[in-house]
Amino acid sequence: MKIYSVNECTRLLAGRMKKDYIFSHVAVRGTISSVHTHFSGVTYFTLLGEESRLFCVIGRMGSSFLTRNLMSGMEATVIGDIRFNTLSGWPSLFVERVMDIHKSRNQEEKEDMVKELEREGYFDPLRKKGLPSFPFHIGIISSESGAVVHDIVKTAGLRNPCVRFTLYSTSVQGEEAARAMADKIREACRAEDKPDILILARGGGAEDDLSPFNDRILLDAIHESSIPLISAVGHETDTTLSDLTADRRASTPTQAAEIAIPERAVWLSLLRDRIRELEEGRKSCFLSKKQEIADMLISMKEHTSPKGLQDLRREIQSQVLLLDRKKEMQLKSRYRSVLESLMSLQKWSSGHGN
Repeated sequence: MKIYSVNECTRLLAGRMKKDYIFSHVAVRGTISSVHTHFSGVTYFTLLGEESRLFCVIGRMGSSFLTRNLMSGMEATVIGDIRFNTLSGWPSLFVERVMDIHKSRNQEEKEDMVKELEREGYFDPLRKKGLPSFPFHIGIISSESGAVVHDIVKTAGLRNPCVRFTLYSTSVQGEEAARAMADKIREACRAEDKPDILILARGGGAEDDLSPFNDRILLDAIHESSIPLISAVGHETDTTLSDLTADRRASTPTQAAEIAIPERAVWLSLLRDRIRELEEGRKSCFLSKKQEIADMLISMKEHTSPKGLQDLRREIQSQVLLLDRKKEMQLKSRYRSVLESLMSLQKWSSGHGN
């Protein structure tokens, strides 16, 4: 048996397909997806069928006029030669003509759904929930396989090691993915130990691979979530309806961690500011009350006998002492919770450096 090198094998396949007339001047109809023009001028896109896809290429010379109406979601008939691409390792349709472009049924249904979602306020910025300033518990809705979860946890750990995570593992691709992700969002919202923030994440992929993130089932769950949710789907150039429905959108899963979790230095600074504000507020409150009492004594001096004034002074002094004790107890309780967080962060900082 002869053993071929990779180059010999690809050249053999390319040669056989080039000689076979059945692969020449082929007309194929399908739905256009993932249109991308390279800086060299060559345009690439995928032609989708019900169960398969065909990679298509438009050369630099043809890109200027063949791509005018070439948009994802449109249905078209393309004509060209099918050749084995030795660089990519799979067959490609080298397009010579593009005919009969119109909106696909899926594209029309998506546009109708978008209009309905807009009317119902799914994309309204005024309805978005704000993110908590000090999240200590992050829920991640993603697949446990792959690098997405690792990237989020690693980035978050560098920003603040006190944050903990709960992974709601689910499929993020395929026919059942939208329902599975929606169920995980609702599970997190029902949890006794609710996360402070949810991150819905997956890595990049082909445009049609992201279709679960445009499914109404998932969009309803995002909109109804009682927990603020960040959508981090695909790469920076990918935008899904989940991104528009979520409370915040991140271009990548790593950026989602940066949006959700402030850096440790910011936390320490804010805690110090809160302690200072509490102290200043306590002093201001006591000074204001004492001044009010002094003003009352001055105004009542002319209308009260010396003995009555002395009795009143004792009563007021007693009330001031009682007020001081109550305020001190409230402030000590508030100080304790703030200082515990501050000491925890400072202890970690002294052990690992700033």
